[in-house]
Amino acid sequence: MTRTAAWKEHERRTARRLSGQRSPNTGKQTADVTAGVWSIECKSRKDLPAWLLDAMTQARRNAGDGQTGIVVLHQVGQRSDKDIVCLTLADFTAWAGGINAEPTGE
Repeated sequence: MTRTAAWKEHERRTARRLSGQRSPNTGKQTADVTAGVWSIECKSRKDLPAWLLDAMTQARRNAGDGQTGIVVLHQVGQRSDKDIVCLTLADFTAWAGGINAEPTGE
């Protein structure tokens, strides 16, 4: 799969998974996918940082029954309300539900 095809397929999969709609690349600044109240920017990389994957594994391992492991990324010197919350797409969809009642796009 070409690099272009890979990111487009990632956007299509995300739209399907969240019952959303993929926005075609028009050169305008728009979300890659919209799903209900969510404006989604999709990023695809060959490798994700090992420290991030390790943190996700640790969060999931340490979560108790009925809990969802998340990772909160903080940049030193920045306000905590700018922190980034990471969780798996599977956990997100379980928490958020179907997002939209009906799929609206690719």
